[in-house]
This record gives sequence, C-alpha cells and structure tokens, in this order.
Amino acid sequence: MPYTVLLLEEAIRDIEAIYRYIRKSGNKKAARDMVTTIRKACASLSENPERGHIPDELSLIGQFDYRQIIVKKYRIIFQLAKPNIFVFGIIHGNRNVGEILRQRMLH
Repeated sequence: MPYTVLLLEEAIRDIEAIYRYIRKSGNKKAARDMVTTIRKACASLSENPERGHIPDELSLIGQFDYRQIIVKKYRIIFQLAKPNIFVFGIIHGNRNVGEILRQRMLH
C-alpha cells in the first residue's frame, strides 16, 4: 500500500532555494533538472519508505524517528508516520545538517 508523501513548508523552501542557487549560476536547465530529480526521489518514498538510514547527527542525540536518502549532494530528511511520510528538509551535504535539523525540530 503506497504511503502519502507530504513535503513540509521547510522542505518546499529548501527546494526553492536549491533552484535559485543553481539558477544563479546561469544554468536554468540544470536548476530545473535538480528540482525534478529531488521531487522524484521524494515521491519514490511512497513505494519504499523504509529505505535510507538514520542520519548520524540525529542518532548521536537519540533521535531515531527520522531517516534520510541521498540525492546527488543533497540529503532528504523524512519521517515515516503511517500512512504518511513527512519530508522535513532537503539539505546540502556540506551544511551543518545536525544544527539545521535541531533548529527545525524546536520550532
């Protein structure tokens, strides 16, 4: 039974920021392609929601409810809450993922 994938507001803002960042380099097609790839990866969670792994930053603080999949340089952070999958963020791997997630979870 497929799950419903819901992108939270922060994840939508992340996708928009990724598009703007890549677009700023002058490559509109690359920006569109990256957004398409990310959206497809998020949608694919509906059929296989238990793939991925717990982010190290979260397991270190005892948070085991969240998982991640990697798409290119981006980490898609999500929570499986049957029958839904909540996507919390799409964060570039070079950023401080632990701090970003802590900030988002406290709000």
